[in-house]
Amino acid sequence: MSKETDDKLISVLFKQYRHMLFKIAFGILNNKFDAEDAVQDAFLWIINNIEKICKIPCDEREVYFATIIEHISIDQLRKKKRHPTEDIDDHYDLCSNSFVDEKVLSQLTADEIKSALDDLSDIDYDLLYLYLFCGKTPKEISVIVGISERNIRTYIKRARERFIKILKKRGVIDGV
Repeated sequence: MSKETDDKLISVLFKQYRHMLFKIAFGILNNKFDAEDAVQDAFLWIINNIEKICKIPCDEREVYFATIIEHISIDQLRKKKRHPTEDIDDHYDLCSNSFVDEKVLSQLTADEIKSALDDLSDIDYDLLYLYLFCGKTPKEISVIVGISERNIRTYIKRARERFIKILKKRGVIDGV
């Protein structure tokens, strides 16, 4: 199949099955955000295995997809039970001025900020750029980069910490 045909099929499958997959995932996970992550993971699996999906008769796909989302949701639930996590938003307000005090940032030159950002890895740079300068939410970024929203929040927090460390190392800021 051509890429264009694959893309059209994926679009059709998404429109046709996303609500069903969400209902199944939500029934297992009892959390809207976790269910959305599970549906995203299911579609990533479907996209990566589109050749296999094409071979499944149309009338059998619903059951096949239901099985996929059940397994993904159960795996997600097991991981959550094994490794309980707290929502980063409970501890860090990523939208607040705690990123780096606005007063401190306003005293930095654009060159100092850009130079420090350039020292970050590509992924850190991209995430901070999308989040801080483009005003994208973690959910929007997760769609753009294809990573779950929860992971995006963690990556942003870590990128922020590395950015602050670079600024401190350069002596641009003191212990913020």
